[in-house]
Amino acid sequence: MSDADNSNIEITDSHEILEKLQEIVSQIKAIPNNQIDVSHLNNTEEELQNILPQLQFALFNAQDERNWEQVNKLREAVHECKDTLNSVRAAIIRATIIGIKPANLAEMQKILQEIKSTAKTKSQIEYIIYVLRFMRKLFL
Repeated sequence: MSDADNSNIEITDSHEILEKLQEIVSQIKAIPNNQIDVSHLNNTEEELQNILPQLQFALFNAQDERNWEQVNKLREAVHECKDTLNSVRAAIIRATIIGIKPANLAEMQKILQEIKSTAKTKSQIEYIIYVLRFMRKLFL
């Protein structure tokens, strides 16, 4: 496989992860009365659990290719995904309803618009990290 083929795989993987994160943010944004309940938290946890292995696989590939810049970014993305999962799980354990603040609604709208315009792998990974950090903030 050529370097160009590897780059396309990374872009596709990052693009798929961004699409999944976009779905999660869209679902959260569409929640009635801006109240995230336990069922929504369970769905979010399940979706994040599906994203984590994809990030870990991309990290493994970057390590195998000795792409250290990519490795560092993907390690950060894996760490953020794990932290976000832990925040969601903590919210589930607390069994609370989480209110979404108007500023967070505006941030979600911005995220949904920016995901569509993010094109390069490097910026996609950085944006994945940003979205995961934002999501973690919602559940704290």
